[in-house]
Amino acid sequence: MMSRNLFAVAASLVVSACVYQPPGYWRPYPQAYYPRAYPAAYPQAYPVSWNSQPTPGGAYTSLPLASTVPPAASNPPPAAAPLASDQPAEFVPADAGNDTPTEPINPRATFADETVDYGVPPTNTLHLHDFDAPTPTHIEGAHTITTRALQSMLNSPQRPVLVDVIGGQQSVSLPNAIWLRDAGVGRHMDDDVQAWFDLHLSQLTGHDKSRPLVFFCASRMCWLAHNATLRALDLGYTNVYWYRGGRDSWQAAGLPMSPVAPPPVNN
Repeated sequence: MMSRNLFAVAASLVVSACVYQPPGYWRPYPQAYYPRAYPAAYPQAYPVSWNSQPTPGGAYTSLPLASTVPPAASNPPPAAAPLASDQPAEFVPADAGNDTPTEPINPRATFADETVDYGVPPTNTLHLHDFDAPTPTHIEGAHTITTRALQSMLNSPQRPVLVDVIGGQQSVSLPNAIWLRDAGVGRHMDDDVQAWFDLHLSQLTGHDKSRPLVFFCASRMCWLAHNATLRALDLGYTNVYWYRGGRDSWQAAGLPMSPVAPPPVNN
């Protein structure tokens, strides 16, 4: 009997010791983390474990939970750039459509060597042979023009009379050209060619010797247009032009050709 009472008393003391917690005894508390980037706001900038010991000499004081939001940064990151779809309505992509204006015509452009200088001196006399040979660069008393200059003249309000003097046979020429095939031949300024030429130029110009006249033949290697220009000057025409590059330069520039009427016959 006595041994049973002693066992009961011992068991009671053990239970009491487990239940009774003296002051300062530690107990579990929630885990909390604090960013190391804010040491002033959070002195304990390290993780606090669930079994960490409390500060000495005092009762337990609960720490803020990890859900505490740190103060906002003073310089927030810049906003993201808008996407291409957020462009204003007037925005047009660089490759949209094909309505870009073409490059302006260069008035100094030349074609098929129309301005090449062969060193041939200018002359005011008819060239009587070897018509397919290098020509001079200008004729005294006349204007030597290039392809671009002729284009401008043909688009002006006062269009010149365009005279083709190519020999042989052809069915097309520059647009609106008049074919006077025999105007570049002959022996002198008082021959039958000159009288025939005078008649046709008077009809083409309406007897107006100030009307612009443009003469051309095959190329810069053709003396026929050179001779016709000299004949027009001798007849007293004051606005005479020599298109030295002729048909070759016109076609080299990619310009159109048109059907031409047969030339009048020199009887």
